[in-house]
Amino acid sequence: MPYYHQLKAILLEKIRAMTADDMPVALPTERELQDTYKVSRSVVRQAVQELVAEGFVAREQGRGTFALPEKVRHNPQPDGIRTLGMSGYLKVHGMKPSTQLLSRQRTTPDALAAEALELAADTLVLRFERLRLASDVPIGVHIVTLPWALGEGLEDADLLYGDSSMDYLQHRLGLSIGTSARSIEAVALDDRHAQVLGAAVGQPALRVRRTVRATDGRPLEYFDAVYRGDMFEYSLEFQHD
Repeated sequence: MPYYHQLKAILLEKIRAMTADDMPVALPTERELQDTYKVSRSVVRQAVQELVAEGFVAREQGRGTFALPEKVRHNPQPDGIRTLGMSGYLKVHGMKPSTQLLSRQRTTPDALAAEALELAADTLVLRFERLRLASDVPIGVHIVTLPWALGEGLEDADLLYGDSSMDYLQHRLGLSIGTSARSIEAVALDDRHAQVLGAAVGQPALRVRRTVRATDGRPLEYFDAVYRGDMFEYSLEFQHD
């Protein structure tokens, strides 16, 4: 694995050991990280930059860089409620849903994907990126990771199959989906997401992460998406007795 991936994984493990009651903890300086782990300054900067982008670390001007305790996550959506999905919503509102495949590669997982899929850091995975559009206007970018043993036979068309982002799992791989756990957080668009989505750097966005499991509890897919905040919202429906 690249050195910055290794350093990021080490720091992420330490951060995840923090609890929600912990106060932000100052990270060692760049020089201290270089000396401790025998890596270059560029390696340290790239590892920390990714942790900042993913919300595990925050920079405060004049004070330093701080590791943040794990965010409190709340998903009140009751079991069993089914919606039209994004494609169905767009169709109902007169917009044409479409998806483009931006990239695919046989690689190793990043730290979050490895944790979600319960894989070792050097395990091979299929990682692909999709662009979601509404009437040809980009609204979101999906980065999807699944074990190589599942994804190696998939064609490009399979990765874009169906209206739901999970249709390919059921109808192309024949998998039985048991659960999907999601987290949603507010983020600012970085340079690359802003360029792909045709938006401004720093513009508010929503980041949605999802882990899909089979009926036997086995992790199947890790999904990491960023949507334009001015064009996308999450809606939850409740059923009250």
